[in-house]
Amino acid sequence: MAIDRVDEKILALLVEDARQSVSDISRKVNLSRSAVTDRIKRLEERKVIEGYHARLGVDASEVVSAYFSLTFRPISRELIEPLINKIPEIRFAHYISGDVDVIMYVEAKTMSRLTSLRVEIDRWPNIDKVVTHMCLADANTR
Repeated sequence: MAIDRVDEKILALLVEDARQSVSDISRKVNLSRSAVTDRIKRLEERKVIEGYHARLGVDASEVVSAYFSLTFRPISRELIEPLINKIPEIRFAHYISGDVDVIMYVEAKTMSRLTSLRVEIDRWPNIDKVVTHMCLADANTR
């Protein structure tokens, strides 16, 4: 069974805030609470939704941060986006033009976690090249 536009809206709302109520979601997608509950349950059963997670705040002075430049051959957003979304340490990712396909900013609690993320990314489908740019200091430009 394919995911329709309503399922996509429900997923987007849950990604935005997984703690919002079914009532709030039902108002935003113009369906009854029971219909939204059924759709969410079906998405969970089909493993489209694999869990709900809390993203913990991190003291910026205690993080290891880096930019990853990724090149794919060929690039497939449908394959890559779910992988990006599974890693909470990825603070943002942008598809860009030029020699690099995606640039991501990552904040990890430890260097070993950053290294394991890099190893994980190296195994993504169609990955051609990953370049790590470690952040050394903030540029206070104000």
